[in-house]
Amino acid sequence: MKRVLVLALVLACGPKPKPALVPTLPGGGDANVAKPTAPVGKPPVNDPWAGRSDMIVAPAPKPPSKLELPAVEEMKLANGLKVLVVKSTRLPVVSVQLAIKAGRMQEPRARLGVSEATADMLVKGTKKHNAVALAKAIDFVGGTIGADATYEATLISCSVLARNLPTCLQLMPEMLTQSTFPEDEFGKIKERMIAGVRQRLDDAGLLAAAHTQNLLWGNEHVRGWLDSEATISSLRRDDLIAWHKTWYAPNNSILVIAGDVDTKKLKADLEKSFGVWKKGTVPPNPSYKEPGLSGTRIRLVDKPGQTQTHIRIAQFGIRHDDPRFFETLVWNYALGGGVFSSRLMKVVRVEGGKTYRASSSFDRNLDKGSFVAQTFTRNAEAVATAKLMLGEIAKMEKDGPTPPEVDAAIANISGSYAMRFQSANDVGAALLTAELHGFGVEYLTNYPLVVGKVDVESAKKAAGDVLDAKNYVVVLVGDAKDLEPQLQKAGWRYEKVAFTDPIGAAVSQQAATPVDAKMLAGARQIIAEALATKGGKAKLSAVKSLRMVATGHTAAKGQKVPVSIERIFLLPDKMRIDASLANQKYTIVADGKTGWMQQGAQVQVVNDPNAALQAAFEIWREPELILLKASEPNAKLSPQKDDTIDGKPHAVIKLQSPQGPEITLYIDKKSKLLSRMTYTDGSQVQTDDFADYKDVGGIKVAHKRINAGGGRSTTLELSKVEWDPTIPPERFAKPK
Repeated sequence: MKRVLVLALVLACGPKPKPALVPTLPGGGDANVAKPTAPVGKPPVNDPWAGRSDMIVAPAPKPPSKLELPAVEEMKLANGLKVLVVKSTRLPVVSVQLAIKAGRMQEPRARLGVSEATADMLVKGTKKHNAVALAKAIDFVGGTIGADATYEATLISCSVLARNLPTCLQLMPEMLTQSTFPEDEFGKIKERMIAGVRQRLDDAGLLAAAHTQNLLWGNEHVRGWLDSEATISSLRRDDLIAWHKTWYAPNNSILVIAGDVDTKKLKADLEKSFGVWKKGTVPPNPSYKEPGLSGTRIRLVDKPGQTQTHIRIAQFGIRHDDPRFFETLVWNYALGGGVFSSRLMKVVRVEGGKTYRASSSFDRNLDKGSFVAQTFTRNAEAVATAKLMLGEIAKMEKDGPTPPEVDAAIANISGSYAMRFQSANDVGAALLTAELHGFGVEYLTNYPLVVGKVDVESAKKAAGDVLDAKNYVVVLVGDAKDLEPQLQKAGWRYEKVAFTDPIGAAVSQQAATPVDAKMLAGARQIIAEALATKGGKAKLSAVKSLRMVATGHTAAKGQKVPVSIERIFLLPDKMRIDASLANQKYTIVADGKTGWMQQGAQVQVVNDPNAALQAAFEIWREPELILLKASEPNAKLSPQKDDTIDGKPHAVIKLQSPQGPEITLYIDKKSKLLSRMTYTDGSQVQTDDFADYKDVGGIKVAHKRINAGGGRSTTLELSKVEWDPTIPPERFAKPK
């Protein structure tokens, strides 16, 4: 039921005027103008349109005028929800749109995709309606309802005939306050999101866009982070519930209602419906240091067999509230925003014959986004085309747009602006965006007038300020065997990655940044307090063996099956796991540098050094003893930014294992207990969550555990915990 709202531009053309009514000048107005002579040796060109007096002359563009919108009424509900109402009786329809100020820009790196998944799950079930019942309820009245998450907000919309407005006022608050986030539906959502990530590998345009943002913003900024199969697989239902609890609050939202409504009784109706939504305490938005951009950085993404190269040239853009915003609209229209009339299109298509299309655009967000010029062309023309584009960007920075370009941009931008408002839904969406960015209705009505005030000098100055022809990034996605000779001939230095490589992996493998001594001391103190709360260093150091028994269920691909597990450890290097899953039995044993696995009657010996290394890591990361490892004097700790889990602040510390992989520990600042561990298993990010701590022999043990990763989630309840049990050696021996 996820719905994407698209603004449609509708152009209406009347009957053609009769030729006799078209005003013309005698002789075309050139009777007293010297005529150019035809070149010697060349016959004059026969112009079939010459001398025609029946041609339709395009009317002169009208000066920009203020946009007339219906009156906007503002109100605030008792729970802090801001409401804007636009009454329009032109059509008997109503559009209800809600924006929650939480999207991708608020996501922690450990839970990328959580805002999108949470939004998608809103229509998948509430305490009163499951997904099918919700769909039937809105279909019954011929309406639409949906939710989506953007970079800076989560949007929920409902459109119905005016008489069916109560349906929206019932379902939307229900989705906001009573969503159940069913596990089976969540599995389907994750599969769809993973399919989107895989699609990126097949779509060179999407791949180029993703690499461009990562190359420009880096791995330490939210704009440079990309979803992956691993990050999506690691998402859990509890992550969605925590995100919902943290950000979904009426005092963090804006509601816009546009259409044929009774404004006199609307507030009472809204208090009755949305009043059940309780006000919350919303954390501040995370902030990120803008990365530097010095010189040129080029990334070649090798996609063998690709016959065309997708080209992206990018640099930092501007904020939506930047005073140069409207000037930037104008010069960018001339450069690449005007599509067929733009300079980029002319130079690479009309003059160069390199490609079909080229364009440029910039983000319009609360924070500074990106400016990107893009095109695609034959592999053999890739570097030459990139040079043409860079040349046009440099010219625009130096000279700005010409007077005719400024006039054309103003006429098009301001002239087409009113056509965006064809329905109540269009008006509501525009007003909602303006409110999110702190502008208000005056921004919408005065938009054409402000565009009309841009002149050549102000546009030139803005282009010179924003564009930087010396500092930028370039991404080329194509076949490296065709592109590398061109790059080398041009003398361009570049980094090369495979199209299947994790985006940003090359950057993350650079030398680690030295840890601040004060922060490191604080991290060690947190580990010491957590270890003491766990049971103390002396007691945990004395543990020689461990046995745990648990039961629960595993959920994958929308299905849930029962599972039971027995785990035994004999330190320092022996481990056995017996699992029963859907009537299938599995055994995994690690014994020093060797091991074996059994499924049913089939036994497989594992002597692979990599498997032995993985087994050693599995033993080393044992959750009951991991704090002991982190407390060792030579433990490689790296303190991270604090995070919030289920509304509780947590200290976050990375711990380097002897086998190589890092483990991230999340320690509750109040209880001093370990709540979460994350680590990479192969290419998958695994997340272990711990809750329901109980004292067992003087050591606190989490009796509820959830492991998520690889599209699978396993929930377990411990039924038995034994410290230092006698474990017969034959438990580790391979069956005959």
